[in-house]
Amino acid sequence: MAINNHSFKSIGSFLQDNVYYIPDYQREYSWEEMQIDDFWLDLQNLIDGDEEDHFFGQIVVHSDAEEDKRFIIDGQQRTTTSVIFLSILNRLFDSLYKNSNHYASRENSEDIRIKYIGRWSEHKDSLRLKLSNKDNSYFMNNIQKDTDTEPEKPKPKSQKRIYEAYYYLYEKLTNKLSKETNLEQKFIVLNEYYEYFINKFKVMYVETNALEEAFIIFESLNARGKGLETSDLLKNHIFKNAKSQINYVKDKWEKMQSIVDNADITKFIRHYWNSKEEFTRTVKLYKKIKYKINTERKCITLVDELEKLAPLYNSLSSRDDDFFFTNKDLNKSLKNLKTFNASSFYPIVLAMYNKDFDEESIFEVVKQIETLIFRNIIISGKVANKYEVLFAEIALDITNNNENKINSINNCIRKLQITDSEFYSAFSMAKITKKPIIRYIFREINSLFNNEVAIIEDNNKIHIEHIMPEKIGKWEIEPEIHEEYLWRIGNLTLLGEEYNRGISNKPFTNKLDVYKKSSIKLSNDLTNYNDWGVEQIEKRQNSLAEMAVKVWGVKGK
Repeated sequence: MAINNHSFKSIGSFLQDNVYYIPDYQREYSWEEMQIDDFWLDLQNLIDGDEEDHFFGQIVVHSDAEEDKRFIIDGQQRTTTSVIFLSILNRLFDSLYKNSNHYASRENSEDIRIKYIGRWSEHKDSLRLKLSNKDNSYFMNNIQKDTDTEPEKPKPKSQKRIYEAYYYLYEKLTNKLSKETNLEQKFIVLNEYYEYFINKFKVMYVETNALEEAFIIFESLNARGKGLETSDLLKNHIFKNAKSQINYVKDKWEKMQSIVDNADITKFIRHYWNSKEEFTRTVKLYKKIKYKINTERKCITLVDELEKLAPLYNSLSSRDDDFFFTNKDLNKSLKNLKTFNASSFYPIVLAMYNKDFDEESIFEVVKQIETLIFRNIIISGKVANKYEVLFAEIALDITNNNENKINSINNCIRKLQITDSEFYSAFSMAKITKKPIIRYIFREINSLFNNEVAIIEDNNKIHIEHIMPEKIGKWEIEPEIHEEYLWRIGNLTLLGEEYNRGISNKPFTNKLDVYKKSSIKLSNDLTNYNDWGVEQIEKRQNSLAEMAVKVWGVKGK
């Protein structure tokens, strides 16, 4: 790990050593009264003698050799608050000097200005802290510059918090000074706060020349246990490479981010990337994008496409029925894929939409994907990971082929499917314990006979029935057999309004009247049986498997 520098430093030494920048991708100033009050109490406890030093936290810095700048990755709130506090001290020392020619106050004011805040003129900017573009001008004009005027009242929330932090600490210090009538005593009080702060507030300073490592250090020190946020690394990279187009790129990024607010942005970027480039996993995503996206034009293309695809991705990844398309069949198929908890197919849909395929064409492909995932993964238990790679290959082909034809895309997907005989064999032995998938199976098979969508699409009106009940009760069956066959598809069915919880554990013959009343054919057909046990479950499941091949056959419905 390329750590250039690490040590415990006083806050004064830290601020004096270098000029620091807050990257544009970092959040704006966020400390509010509670955090500012904690800052003040920590300083007050030092002065009251409760402790010798105060650990102010860590500062993680990325030393960017390309830009020859030091960016604060962790510690921007502490650093900004420190400069605000020193600015107040500077102005109060300067006021003591101007009101009474107190030269010690003048020396302190000049020390703070030169060592910790820095100077600014129209000809030279030597300020030691640069905030992100949104707040830097306000911070410079109202906090860092020498001025006798009060800070302007701002509009943006982050600048408002800077303003409020300034006045909170200003009032704390001026209240302390107001209790002293003697000029020298005022200086002693003010100087005590100054000396204790710059010398006894200590930070753990870590500097690295690799941005990725700076984030890893940040996460380790904060013990959050979260994965490295590739989206933050990427954002910093494209903002730097956008150069003259930074405002355009930043605006597009923020719009995209607000659209996919409830989704994982890193996952979105990865699915997008896998829709148009060779397959990559999250751990290598940042390096691959960094290598490819290295010009202003490429940055613009990237954010344009991310913004375009964000509403679609938000719909795909949302657990709600948040439909993006107008085609009802397409929306239904995508809803079914949500039932499977499937996401590996996202690159295909993103690629097709980005290439302006019409909704009917997208539906034909999505329906094939639904069939594939149901046959191969849900029923046959094939490993899902390999399909993520295969789907990405299909998506890449869609992106690169200007003469895409639906038949060729569907043929690629069909070739991945197990045979009908394999599907039949797996279905005839399958156990399904996830209730949404049980409902899906019986709804789809029932549609062969009678498509009662208005009744059976509402989960509040449709109930899963175990023919051999969940509790053995009066049923004469061995516990091992009960456990083996309880969740077999052949032992399950759906009931609508005729459902009666009171009969769920009753003997089979007592349930027949309920099945007879059912408007769902698959449940109504149970009246053809005189008894219920292993033989009947297996016979019915074989029959359902035959129907399943008709519904989810290789050629689809």
